[in-house]
Amino acid sequence: MKTITSAEARKWCLQAGLQVGRYDLLRYRQSKKHLFFVRAPEEHRLITALSYHILTFRGAVSFSGGLLWLKRWSIGSPQMVRPGWLILESIRRAHGELRSLEAANAQVFRDDEFVELHAFLNQAIAFGWVTDYVPSTGRFFLHFKDNRQICFAAKSPTTLGELRTSFQKWNPTDKDPMVEKMAPIERSRNRLSRQAK
Repeated sequence: MKTITSAEARKWCLQAGLQVGRYDLLRYRQSKKHLFFVRAPEEHRLITALSYHILTFRGAVSFSGGLLWLKRWSIGSPQMVRPGWLILESIRRAHGELRSLEAANAQVFRDDEFVELHAFLNQAIAFGWVTDYVPSTGRFFLHFKDNRQICFAAKSPTTLGELRTSFQKWNPTDKDPMVEKMAPIERSRNRLSRQAK
């Protein structure tokens, strides 16, 4: 496991064929066409099952490591998120990394570091941290949002179809359900502001 900074994570993603946009948002050129969403569970065992499925969706032998880039891990009250920080920083210290999450917020995992990546991914999902997971191979990535939505993005429709089929039991949707839920509220707000003018 190698801990890296955001600047190094950007370079890693560019080498993996991704575009890194404003606010470090990752995408493929045609990303709006090749994505779907899954809602992250809240129960710990289901989180562990989902993160395992993410890491092994093509089979356990296909695991090749990857990048886990924490972007907003201070969401929530400090008393509630510090245990997650402690877990991640303790795993990092066990691997010889003494820098804090603030100093270096991304990790690159080798193909023999499945358990470490699984533990990191569990924390990111459980605490609702904004995070990106980019496997070393596979031509897809996942963006974990703070509204418990996970965006699966693929370079090709074939890979996206393979992901959607594999994650069918997690009820994938084409649009972020939170954005869909907020749309009527936003329309109502806009209508009221137009009427007030």
